Formats: sequence, structure tokens, C-alpha cells
Amino acid sequence: MKDDHSIGFLIHRIENRMKANIDARFKDHDLTFSQSQVLFQLKHNDGQLSQKQLQDLCNVSHPTMVGLIQRLESNGFVTTRTDENDKRVKIVAITDKARSFYKDMEESREFSRKRMLKGLDDKQIEEFYSLLEKVYENIEDLKGGKNDQDTDR
Repeated sequence: MKDDHSIGFLIHRIENRMKANIDARFKDHDLTFSQSQVLFQLKHNDGQLSQKQLQDLCNVSHPTMVGLIQRLESNGFVTTRTDENDKRVKIVAITDKARSFYKDMEESREFSRKRMLKGLDDKQIEEFYSLLEKVYENIEDLKGGKNDQDTDR
């Protein structure tokens, strides 16, 4: 078995490569991986969310989300407004430009997914996803302060 310390490093390398590939694919649109994640969340939540909801879904800090939204807004992908019922809440909504870009985003996601899973059969892919979900659950348990002393790896 490989050194357990290499697991995190390998996951980090995969994440960095995925981000770099998407950044390169979207460069002509002045869009980064992180910005595309904001658009993805908006698309899958009826086209608008509060800034706080986006922060939570994208797992980024308030200052980071502010910067992402500002860049998306300046490039015409989103608009922002104050919530009519609560002036402290900023609502972020997609534009027609973002809607027309979704096809490119989806094609890019599908291309990346197929490329990453190349050479794996359906059973292996299903097992891979299951294993990743289990690893994520285990890591989330650590975040919650659970200290499971009964580990065997």
C-alpha cells in the first residue's frame, strides 16, 4: 500500500490540474474555474441566490465571494441587487450572457469527466465515486470534531 500521506497530495494535484485545464479552456471568455463554479451553482438554483448562499455552496470566504461576483458582474455574467425584504442581503442573478455560456460549461465539464475516467469501465467508475464519497464523509466527520479512535488504516 502506498504511503497514506500521498493521498492528500494526489487529490491536491488532481484538483490543481482540473482547475488549470478549465482556466485554459475558459480563458477566451475571461472566466476562471472559481467563477465558473459560481455560475454552475446559480444555474442549478433557478438562476439566482444570495451572496451568502453562494459562499456556502462554493465553500469560500466572504471576501473571496465578493471578488468573484465583482469580476463576474464586470464581465456581464451576473447582476446584483439588494433583497427587497432584507436590505442586508445581496442577490446575485445570472444574465443572458451566462445562460448562453452554459452549453460551453456543460460541454467542458463532460469532456473533463470523460478524460478523467478514461480507461475505467462503468463498475469501476461507480466504485470510484462511492470511494470518493466515503473519503469525503470521513473528512467531514473530522471537521465536526468526531475523533474516531477505531480506525484501522
